[in-house]
Amino acid sequence: MRVNMIAIVMEKICFVVCQYGDDVNGGAEVHCKMLAERLSSYYKVDIITTKIINYHTFEEYYTTSHEIINDINVFRFSTMPFDAELHNQWRKRTKWPRKFRRTLFRVGLLRPIAKIFPIWNFGVGKEIEMVKTHGFYSADLLTYLRDHKDDYKAIIFMTYYWSHTIFGSMIAPEKSILIPTAHNESDLFRPIQTHVFTKVKHIAFNTEEEQKLAENIFGSKMSDHSIVAVGVEMNADIPSKEELYEKFSLPEMYILYFGRISHSKNVDTLIAWFIDYKRKYPSELKLVLTGRLFQDKIDHPDVMYTGFVTEGEKLGLIKHAKLVVNPSKHESLSLLLLEAMKLGKTVLVNGRSEVMKAHCIKSGFAADYYLSKRDFENKMQQYVFGDKAINGDNDKAIAYVTQYYDWDVIINRLKNIISCM
Repeated sequence: MRVNMIAIVMEKICFVVCQYGDDVNGGAEVHCKMLAERLSSYYKVDIITTKIINYHTFEEYYTTSHEIINDINVFRFSTMPFDAELHNQWRKRTKWPRKFRRTLFRVGLLRPIAKIFPIWNFGVGKEIEMVKTHGFYSADLLTYLRDHKDDYKAIIFMTYYWSHTIFGSMIAPEKSILIPTAHNESDLFRPIQTHVFTKVKHIAFNTEEEQKLAENIFGSKMSDHSIVAVGVEMNADIPSKEELYEKFSLPEMYILYFGRISHSKNVDTLIAWFIDYKRKYPSELKLVLTGRLFQDKIDHPDVMYTGFVTEGEKLGLIKHAKLVVNPSKHESLSLLLLEAMKLGKTVLVNGRSEVMKAHCIKSGFAADYYLSKRDFENKMQQYVFGDKAINGDNDKAIAYVTQYYDWDVIINRLKNIISCM
C-alpha cells in the first residue's frame, strides 16, 4: 500500500530590527526576540539586523554574518562608518519641520490638518540625508531586503525611528507591518514619518496610549492599525538567592533598575535622586543597576552595577529586590514594569510616562508612579520602609499582566494581521 505524504511548507516572515541576540537587553529588541520565537511555531522566521550592540559608538560587536538562534535564521549586516559630528549637523539642519509639526500637535491642530494633508514632503530630502548618517544605517541590509522581499509573506519592522524602518518599509509597504514602539519625542514629528505611518500595511501598537498619540499626529489617514502588544517571559531558570548574592555581591536591601543604563532612560536622574534620598534617609539600602552601560559611570558607595546578566539572573534580581524602579519618561509599553508585576513585585515608575502611568491606574495601583523628586522620596519611604507592604499587591499585579498580556491572545492577533498580507 502506497501512502502519499504531503509536505507542509511553512510561509516565511522576517523581522527587521537594529540589534538581535542573546547579548542584547534593550526593550524593543527583547520584544522582537520574544515575538519571533513564538511565531516560529507557525512560520519560518528570519531576522534581518546589524552587527552592532553599542548604539553610541556603533562599533561592530558580532563578527559573523549569519547564525541560528533558537532555530531562527539571523542575518547580520555591517553598517556605514559613523561620524557623530556629521550626524549632529544634519539633525540641526532638519529641526525646523519637526519643530513646526510638534508645535501644531501641542496646540491641537496637527490631527485635523493631517486629515487634509496626510503626507508632508517639506524637509524630507534633508531628513533622508540625516538618516543615512546614523550609526545603524546599513546599505547592505537594505539591498538584501530589496533582493529578498518576495521571499516573505510579511516583513515586520521594529521601532519607527531607525533607518532600516524608514527606508525598509518603503521597499514593500504592501506587506510591511510596523511595530513603532513610539512615544512623544521629537523624531516622531519628522515629515518623513508621515510616509511611513500612512503607507505600511498595518501598524501594531503596544498600548492604547501609544495608539492615541499616533492618531493625534498622523490623523485619520494613518494606515490600518490595532493594539497587539507583547507577552511576558518567565521560563528561565532562576539561580538561588545565595548564588545571586555571592556572584554580584548584593546587599541585603536594594532597589533595582534593569535595562539600558543611559541618559535616554533617565537613569542619571534616578542615581542623583537616590543619592540625595540616602542623605535624607540614611540606611543600608542600595541602588542596583542591571544592564549595559551607555553613559558615564557614576561611582558612589550606594550605587552598584551588575553589567549584563542572563534572563534567569535578571528574574532573580527582580524577585529579591525591595522595589523595582523605572525612571524613563518615554515608554511604549515597559517590559521592565510588566515583568516585575508578573513576579508580584511593586514597581515605582516615572509618572511623566503616560503609558506607565496608565498601567498603574488600570491595575488598580498594583504599581505606583511619582511626579517629582519629593514624591519619589516619599514613595520610596512608603514602599521600602513604611506601612505599605512591598508584596501587598502581589495578586493584583499578577492578575493584571495575566489578563492583558496573555501570549495566546497576542500571537493570535499578530497571526491574523499576517494572514491579511
